[in-house]
Amino acid sequence: MRLSENEILALVLITRSEVPVRPHDLHEGLGLQNESVSRIITSLQDIGLVERAGGEILLARTPPAEAFKRLYYSHRASPLQEILSGQRVALLSQMDSQSKSLEDLAKATGISSDTVYYYLQGLRSFGIVSRSKQGKAYLYSFNYIVWPELKDFVTALLEFQMLRLVPREALLIKSYGDHVLFKSLKPQDATPTSFSAYSEYGVDLGLRDNYYTLPKRELSVQEIFMHSLDSAKSISQRLYCILFYLKNKEALKKARHPMMKSIRAVLRGEHIKGYPSLEEIEEQAELYGIQDIEP
Repeated sequence: MRLSENEILALVLITRSEVPVRPHDLHEGLGLQNESVSRIITSLQDIGLVERAGGEILLARTPPAEAFKRLYYSHRASPLQEILSGQRVALLSQMDSQSKSLEDLAKATGISSDTVYYYLQGLRSFGIVSRSKQGKAYLYSFNYIVWPELKDFVTALLEFQMLRLVPREALLIKSYGDHVLFKSLKPQDATPTSFSAYSEYGVDLGLRDNYYTLPKRELSVQEIFMHSLDSAKSISQRLYCILFYLKNKEALKKARHPMMKSIRAVLRGEHIKGYPSLEEIEEQAELYGIQDIEP
């Protein structure tokens, strides 16, 4: 997601104004032509930050707009247009308390290393990013102590965009910040995942529900497995997850998810509430040609 400096400045003008703002006010406040102001308003409206009410432009009643209001009033002296413009939102979304290298951040965001470096230097000057050294490499982390409202805004903004991807007739299962997982009785123009993608890896289920993710993209077996773990609400669905794990154990042996502790315990013969027994797993594993049921 890209935000221009003028879009951020317009948002600041709307947020801080004690009276309703009209397009003419933005025209004067930003020094832009009416056509440019109209494009800015439309852009901010499309991402859920402002709304039109007659001839007035108001801060929207959405989670990202409320998060921006908190950010502005916590850091009103800071040049938010320099902090959020360009591709900085994408970069900030990938930063947390765990230190990451410039190369890792560039790979995660798809932003060039030179641009990431330029952004990081600016963010460091505002105390948003901290830098440490590990060997010869510099590592960067987000400063939650001073800038929690900034992280809240970035998260709310991206999650709001992801939620808008979910078709009206579908049921959201989980939002991951950069993508969503949902299910639908009807086929959707989206990437099949979770149980709907199991047949490609040797576990054909023939379920009624269709499981999808957006944006559309190519998925790894690890992503499909994680999505199914997040989808599993019943004992039978957890049984499917275990069968998929056993069928693709070599690729999934390093999988990290809260459910994995219980899955490995069940495979050792322990009885865990809400999970199938080892006997049930062995019976179904035979149908799928699974011989190795060791954790």
